[in-house]
Amino acid sequence: MLRDMIDCADDKSLTQGTIFNCAYCASYPNHETLGLVITARCDIANKDKVKFYNFLTAVPFDIWKNKDLLPLIKKKNLTSLIAQLSNLILRAGFSKANLDTFGYKKVYEFIVSNKKLKPREIIQLDTLQGKVDCLTNESCYKDIHIHFSDEIKRELNDIIQNKNSDYFFIDEIQGYRSVIVNLREIYELEVSIASKIPYGIELDDGKQYPGLNLNVSNKFCSIVGQVKSPYIELLLQRFANNFVRVGVNNPHPLLSSSIMEVEK
Repeated sequence: MLRDMIDCADDKSLTQGTIFNCAYCASYPNHETLGLVITARCDIANKDKVKFYNFLTAVPFDIWKNKDLLPLIKKKNLTSLIAQLSNLILRAGFSKANLDTFGYKKVYEFIVSNKKLKPREIIQLDTLQGKVDCLTNESCYKDIHIHFSDEIKRELNDIIQNKNSDYFFIDEIQGYRSVIVNLREIYELEVSIASKIPYGIELDDGKQYPGLNLNVSNKFCSIVGQVKSPYIELLLQRFANNFVRVGVNNPHPLLSSSIMEVEK
């Protein structure tokens, strides 16, 4: 079921597609994230050409799901849920102002005790409020999964099937399970530091290592795998699509009409 995407046997070659641990990521300062090198192979081979290697953040799904999943679900669902909730509140004879003044709990209790809605609608009202609370209260993944399992599946399928331009999905990296690469978050690593990674770097030796995260419990930085072809090429193509865009003037709105005209 899992695609053969990563070569874990080669832990000495640092090149385009190399994945290493203990990478710095501003979004996860206290979690161990991975770095995926995207610098061109020819630049890495020509040691005097560049002073830094660029890498993308690769976050294990078990970490990513607790921070980056909620905003995706919230963006696509919150407005609709609030609209549905407001419609039921209005149907029960209340306004948004009433809801803001008295709070949902009191309004809900009044609706139930006075039978302002049908039993089916009351259940729907409670379900909608539970979903809205889940999205607005920065809930944990367990709670999100309870309310939005179908939505989570759709979001993951979009990422896995390359329909979300922000991410690239790696089925499994040994020791880290599924990993999600952020195609918009780029960091750099000094060549002098990168050259030490194939041999392993002890991060608790008192030295500074810009680009690596010294706050994580694992203090040994090394190569954990290489992205195989054609997946590295696909990843780089999708990465480039986010940044290599050509801006041109919009066509005239009447252009299609003008070329359709029949000469008299």
